[in-house]
Parts: sequence; structure tokens; C-alpha cells
Amino acid sequence: MLASLHPALYALVGMGAVALLLWWFMDHRRGTAWAISVVRERFPDVAQLSVDGVERLLAGEVATHPVLLDARSAEEYAVSHLPGALSLPVKTVTDEALRELATSAPYVVYCSAGYRACELARRLHQAGIHQVQNLEGGIFAWANAGQPVHRAGQPVKVVHTYHRLFSRLLKPERRQP
Repeated sequence: MLASLHPALYALVGMGAVALLLWWFMDHRRGTAWAISVVRERFPDVAQLSVDGVERLLAGEVATHPVLLDARSAEEYAVSHLPGALSLPVKTVTDEALRELATSAPYVVYCSAGYRACELARRLHQAGIHQVQNLEGGIFAWANAGQPVHRAGQPVKVVHTYHRLFSRLLKPERRQP
């Protein structure tokens, strides 16, 4: 009987260790750093820009401001987005719509943590737009740094978390109730 418990006990301990490891990674500091490293590795061809870098670009002359493109779903965008950002959901935007964008303008794309935004950046490159950078860490890093997010032109605190699991990538005060 004891011999038959060992495999089950090992499986239980293994699942517990995996759960503990995921829990450890999934806080707003470690989790965002992990997401950034995954995005950098998966998308080495996409230029990355830190929250501070985007902040500096937006503080500069209006004529040189980048166009902010939110690659998240319309539902996520409706909860909050960077001020002035345009919604361009990577999962539903057509190649025709991408070709209508100004090819000479600079763009900063973002999503929750960076993956979908980098997918959009690649599609923009294919459409002939080459001044594209990804906001490293996405709206999660932006909001965690205390930067403003808006809903319908008004400042708000919360950010859509994409999936319940990713809520820990946001500081508690930035999570949806």
C-alpha cells in the first residue's frame, strides 16, 4: 500500500512546487520582468522602449510624438488605455487597415505585457511601417510605474488584466475588482 502512495505523493508535491513557482513569478515585479524577458527572446526583431522612454517621447515636442497603438481587444481598451492611444486589436485588424496608416509616422505599440503588441509590430513592418517600438512590459508596466490610464477621456486607476491569472502582474490598486 505504501508503494502505491509514492507516485501519487510525488505527483502532488510536484504540482505544489509548480504552483508555488508560478505564484512566486506572478507578482507585479517578478512577473513583469519575466514577461519582458519572454517577449525579448520571442521577438528579437522588434525594438523595445521602456516606460521612461515612452514618457520622454510624449514629453517632447508634439510634432514628434509617436502614435500610440493599443493591440488589445476592444473590451480591454474600454476598461482603460494610455491617453490618446488608438485601439487596433491585433487579433481582428485587417491588413488593409494597416496599409491605411501613415508609413512615415513613429508608432509605439502596447498590449498587456508585450506579446500581442510585438505581433502587431511585425504586421506593421510587413505593411511598410518601420518606425515601430513596443512599450516594454505593456500597459502593466506603464500602470505599475504610476503613469496615467484613461477610460472615455477620463483618468482611471484600473487596468484590464487580459486573464485572471495575469492580475498578479499589476499592483493590487491597479487591478479590476
